[in-house]
Amino acid sequence: MEQINSETIKIVTPVGTRFRYSWLVTPDEYKGVEKWKTEAIIPVGTKVNDADGKEHEATEHIANKLEDLIEGWKAQLKAAFPKREFTLTKSQKTGKPSFPWSFEEEGLIIRLKKNVIGKKGKLSPITMFKHDPMTGQNLLMTEEQRAEMDKISPDTTGQISFLASGYDAGANGVGIKCMPLSICFRDIVPFNGGANDFETTEPASYEEKETVSTGADF
Repeated sequence: MEQINSETIKIVTPVGTRFRYSWLVTPDEYKGVEKWKTEAIIPVGTKVNDADGKEHEATEHIANKLEDLIEGWKAQLKAAFPKREFTLTKSQKTGKPSFPWSFEEEGLIIRLKKNVIGKKGKLSPITMFKHDPMTGQNLLMTEEQRAEMDKISPDTTGQISFLASGYDAGANGVGIKCMPLSICFRDIVPFNGGANDFETTEPASYEEKETVSTGADF
């Protein structure tokens, strides 16, 4: 199957972002595939600046950028393959299109994943920084400090940068994937929970669960 490349955009979440279901040091494994992953929780009312320095409400601004990306990817695919019918990756729970972001009571949730092994071998782990409030600098974490991030409370706050791009998995659907690049921690809260803090109830990617096509979406 001929492939085309989607646009890739970089997004940085605002200060105050929290992290849940985090596997940032020791990767999670599903069906033999290891991934570093986390879910970023962006509270409603937090602020981000665009490329021109204009301030925006973060959840709406970031969700709009991701929605524009999927619409652009759909148009790009249809222009490249006008006779082909496409389906969006579906949730096995609801049967509705499933993307790595959604709004919940806590705010905008973004599900981020990065394979340990890529097409050309082992990939670099997520880069980690710690904000120093005394100097205002973001300092690269040492290996010892990184090890302490293996299990963190979902009350831990900071910022995360990630890449978002489209994928085309044929019969398994098309959609958007979000890959974490780096995290800058602000307030680190020790983990004191149970196993449920480290797992999601449903994989959110075609790479982890095949979906059944129910007819073309576009």
